Amino acid sequence: MSHMKKLIIIVLMLCGMAGAKAQQLEQWTQFYANEYMVNPALAGIDKYFHAKALYRDQWVGIQDSPRTYYLSLHGPIIREKMGVGGSIFSDVVGQTRRNGFQAAYAYHLKLNDAYKLSFTLSTGMLQFAVDGGKLDLEQSNDIALSNGFMSIWAVDFGSGVRFSGENFHVGIYVPQVAGLKAQFFRDYSETQNVLARHYYLNAGYRYDFNDDWAIDANFLGRYVSPMDMFDIQARGIFRDMISLGASFRTPLLTDIVPPAVGFMAGYQFENNLTIGYAYDLALGKLANATSGSHEIVLGIRFTKQNAAPVIPAEDQ
Repeated sequence: MSHMKKLIIIVLMLCGMAGAKAQQLEQWTQFYANEYMVNPALAGIDKYFHAKALYRDQWVGIQDSPRTYYLSLHGPIIREKMGVGGSIFSDVVGQTRRNGFQAAYAYHLKLNDAYKLSFTLSTGMLQFAVDGGKLDLEQSNDIALSNGFMSIWAVDFGSGVRFSGENFHVGIYVPQVAGLKAQFFRDYSETQNVLARHYYLNAGYRYDFNDDWAIDANFLGRYVSPMDMFDIQARGIFRDMISLGASFRTPLLTDIVPPAVGFMAGYQFENNLTIGYAYDLALGKLANATSGSHEIVLGIRFTKQNAAPVIPAEDQ
């Protein structure tokens, strides 16, 4: 089987073309570094606006393997009872791509001094595109690809909830909740290319040993018929500045996607700037075809704090 045929099979699995209901959304390892990606109910949970950028190069060594670009911004409004956020993204697999933007609103209900219950609604526009002219087709006149660039836009909606305390959180988010169709051909109404409803369950817990050391554990479960994927991670954190960790990703119900192990490292500067790196190594047969996946996250927290000490007026 040629590399292009293998790629098209991967695209059919990931993008849901030809009626396959499979994972259509991006893959991440450092979801703990930007929880907004997996649940926009996070928006505005604290006092500051946060901007995060992510780049992922998946399955290095496989021709035309997936590449993901993601940028988000979120923060509080109206006395931190509400939050807003937005993101733009691009997921490229060979000559196909999924681009879009999303806007989200979150409402935070303070249950008591320790716990909050947050709700979110999101909406956005998605573009699905394929450049058929750059594909090496067995049938050059295949009308399904038309040997040209095709693009469609579709509306997306999502909803979710998040419960959080001082050192933990748990949430559920459902993107593409409406299950709308994405139709390439206006004169063909029987398309099975549906924006499949995904289910995300994420949770995190932090334990501080002392002022210097802490451990952070995170979980992300994803399900979309007929596939599932679960991530378990743990990181050691030193003075809220340096972190090192490991992750394990595996399906439990199916074997459509192979398991993987990952390693993460992060650094936070002046409590405002963060950088994170993750390396994933696929297990099973896929490990023979790829050297792994690389992911970089950059973050900025917009604060009004001044690191320099305040000098009293009488001492100036």
